[in-house]
Amino acid sequence: MSRLHSLYMMVSGGGEIAGYRSNMRISNITGVVASIQREKCKLQLTLKMSLHKFWNYRTRGVLRNDDDFTVSEAKSAIGMLLFENGLLSPRTRIIQFEIGLNMEVSFDPLDFIEKAQYISSNEKLMFVDANFIINRQRTTEKNKNMRKYYKIYDKGFERISKLRGKKREAAKEAEERHILRIETVYRRHNESVDTFFSDANIKRLSIQFYKDWSGLFFFRSVDADKGTRKSEIERATAIINSSGHEYLQRVKNDFERGKITQKQFRTIREFVRDFELNKGRFRTVISKQEKQYAELLNRNYNICSV
Repeated sequence: MSRLHSLYMMVSGGGEIAGYRSNMRISNITGVVASIQREKCKLQLTLKMSLHKFWNYRTRGVLRNDDDFTVSEAKSAIGMLLFENGLLSPRTRIIQFEIGLNMEVSFDPLDFIEKAQYISSNEKLMFVDANFIINRQRTTEKNKNMRKYYKIYDKGFERISKLRGKKREAAKEAEERHILRIETVYRRHNESVDTFFSDANIKRLSIQFYKDWSGLFFFRSVDADKGTRKSEIERATAIINSSGHEYLQRVKNDFERGKITQKQFRTIREFVRDFELNKGRFRTVISKQEKQYAELLNRNYNICSV
């Protein structure tokens, strides 16, 4: 049943009708935020929603998006949304979207997020999101000029943080699943629904999503032969978790700022130069979190990409 009739009028400072917006009580129930505004000589309807939540609400009666959601279900959900509200797919356009995957992990999602360093396919560094408790969400750079960025976050924490009072406390006690969420966000997009949901386009987006997120690099610790100095292990760790070039550039900056001596800079520079010859002395340790992430990414992607 369509909910777009549940709109209220927005009035400008001059008393003119500026547009219409969905009732927030209804939006909180259905997960769909609707607004109608005048654009030049036309009225423009904008819908903001999670297809995942919309699908679960229509099929299961729950407004949640922390389970699996397949491509087939997404196509069914958009068809349902268009039909219910009398919208035509060639004339309805997608201007922003997110593609994501939920993974039920065995450890606290924080243990994964704090180890996430960068997306290796395009060298996008992951930063702590200042809007969240530290390491509950990390994102790549997302300034207004970025058409695409990535984020990894604690899905359970995000869901509970939106609740209030007794509902939040009850949810904390009942929450037993650890859900790690990865997402690719596309902004400043403009494509009709029928073109966007074509098999070729969905396949292209799905393959790109897997390629990007399979290249998520996790922090790795280093073991070394007996007798190796602590400073050498620290240098090897820095090189393995970035690159010799990046590490040397950071050290050079420290030297120019007077944080290290010329002798220290020379020692590190020679260590970086000879690392390929000596790296057999060091052993990279892959965390349990990184191993589980790789397994779940492959498994859940195969489930949800159909």
